[in-house]
Amino acid sequence: MRPELFEIGSLTVHAYGFFLALAFIVGMLVSFWYLRRQFLDAYVVFELVLAAAVGGIVGARIFYVVGHWSEFSANWWEVFKFWNVEGLVFYGGFILGVLAAAAVIRLRGLSVGVVLDSGGLAVPAALAVARIGCYLNGCCYGKSSSLPWAVTFPVKTQINMGMPPNPVHPTQIYEIILDLAIVIILLAVYKRFRYRGQIMLSFIMLYAVVRFILEFFRFHTKPSANLFFQLVSVAAFVLAGLALLLRRRLLPEAR
Repeated sequence: MRPELFEIGSLTVHAYGFFLALAFIVGMLVSFWYLRRQFLDAYVVFELVLAAAVGGIVGARIFYVVGHWSEFSANWWEVFKFWNVEGLVFYGGFILGVLAAAAVIRLRGLSVGVVLDSGGLAVPAALAVARIGCYLNGCCYGKSSSLPWAVTFPVKTQINMGMPPNPVHPTQIYEIILDLAIVIILLAVYKRFRYRGQIMLSFIMLYAVVRFILEFFRFHTKPSANLFFQLVSVAAFVLAGLALLLRRRLLPEAR
């Protein structure tokens, strides 16, 4: 664990912020690469990333607050502390981030399906990088574990973050591995897809499975939060699966 990555003079670079910024850069480059392959104006990706970043942070905070409302009912102003890295949830960030990017797509008159597909490849790659920051920061940690690869964070950190006072599952590492697996799977099969939007829908289904499994190992201060996020995962899997089954009616065919 290394929450403070390095110092430049009086400036301290924090691991979470550094890898979050790196994650956006990686996602942007993957989107740029895909859009260029589709012969689109790939430079619009900079506008999309900015919109998705702002919408993503706001959405991620909203979902955390909904899942952990008991933490905020007495101190509602804490809701607006968006810089609290332990208080962000991917699903909320994904939903609002996509909506913000969709607004840019509409304003620029782009193909929604192609841009979303670029995100279907970019998001898991970016997530894998961001989780490195989570691990170094000590957030998004797991439940107590006696497995050989369980990790122990510094006692002070475990107390401050409400961790169990013993080794825990390295859920950040679990997700890094699974996110990279999603990227590899999608890169291996995306050329076979005939409809725009299939990559994004496939990513949603795969990540829903990943998140459902991870919630068995993730630690939340409110135990019911695990069930809440698993139910969201099931809903995401079902909706994306139905859209894929009905792709001939719902999705435009790639030209």
